[in-house]
Amino acid sequence: MVERILGDERRPRVSLLLVDDEPANLAALEVVLAPLDQRMVLARSGREALRHLLREDFAAILLDVRMPDMDGFETAELVRARPASHSTPILFVTAFPEAEQDLLRAYRIGAADVIFKPFVPEFLRTKVGVFVDLHQQQRSIRELLVQAQDSSRAKSEFLNMAAHELRTPLAVIVGYLSMLHDGTFGEVTPDWLRVVQILIQKGAELNGIVDGLLTAARIEAGTVPRRIVDYDLREAAKLSIRKATPQAELLGADMHLDVPDQPVFVQSDPTHLARIVDNLVNNALAYSQGRPWVRVTVRANDHAVLTVEDHGIGIPPEMRERIFDRFVRLEAPGQPLQPGTGLGLYISRELARGQGGDLEVVESEPGRGSTLALRLTLTRPSLEASAT
Repeated sequence: MVERILGDERRPRVSLLLVDDEPANLAALEVVLAPLDQRMVLARSGREALRHLLREDFAAILLDVRMPDMDGFETAELVRARPASHSTPILFVTAFPEAEQDLLRAYRIGAADVIFKPFVPEFLRTKVGVFVDLHQQQRSIRELLVQAQDSSRAKSEFLNMAAHELRTPLAVIVGYLSMLHDGTFGEVTPDWLRVVQILIQKGAELNGIVDGLLTAARIEAGTVPRRIVDYDLREAAKLSIRKATPQAELLGADMHLDVPDQPVFVQSDPTHLARIVDNLVNNALAYSQGRPWVRVTVRANDHAVLTVEDHGIGIPPEMRERIFDRFVRLEAPGQPLQPGTGLGLYISRELARGQGGDLEVVESEPGRGSTLALRLTLTRPSLEASAT
């Protein structure tokens, strides 16, 4: 991996997505941003930009407003609709400063900034550089997590330390940013107000990472809080499909739900159950290839079983158990590594086992897809189970 030197730190390069239908404009942006020494991905249309976003993560998107077929606003709305890119900073680039309605629309969509042509090169570089540094800091935290794989004890100690030691300073940082945003320290200029808002968003993402760490640490310590009730497994499946629908529509995914007519009651914590099913469905979409296809099925026999089937990259036999370990993430040849900490399936299996159930790979073939099954204990006889 090519790296750049920042002070005494060696930080890996990040990717910037430049979108403009005019090759000359793309070339100009490349020249201006070249001193940042980052990887630049070029797209000549909104649709091409969305294809790139399905394949990799970007530190920032520089998006031309006026483009044929799909303009910058339509493109940005689709970017925002996808959970994986919802918080990716978007900087609109336009040659029409007089278009006040366009400016308002850009900020309503969630633009980090609007850059007017002709722009001052140093000004643009500085703004983009802020988002590059933020992205690198997030990546550094993820890499720190991966480095904790060698020893089970070291991993547990790191989880506890990271969760507790990071939470307090993060809360302070986000608190001060919120006060800055609200004008507690004086008026914030419009140019920096959006930057502060993005920083608050990124702080929330880091809090999500810390939450995963803390959950993993609580699992290790046996202190995960639970609220066990009688709950219909079909509802967890339906809710997860609804939450995944915006991402599925963006990907053009075929989503299928197959549940019995009668309730399938299990003893479960609804919050934990939702987290498990959401993880399975989101993974099925994230690791899809070609046109995504996902089926969620609920059945009741000796146990209540929820399966999630996909036509994705598949899981090699030697990885079927390892994917449930902490910090383990699947890599497919020729595809970029998906963003994440590698804690999702570990947390999901442990939460399932904490409710007397289990989570396992029941079928998988590399390049053909996988089926994962969540098994839970039935608490009431179902008509489906009684009929078999």
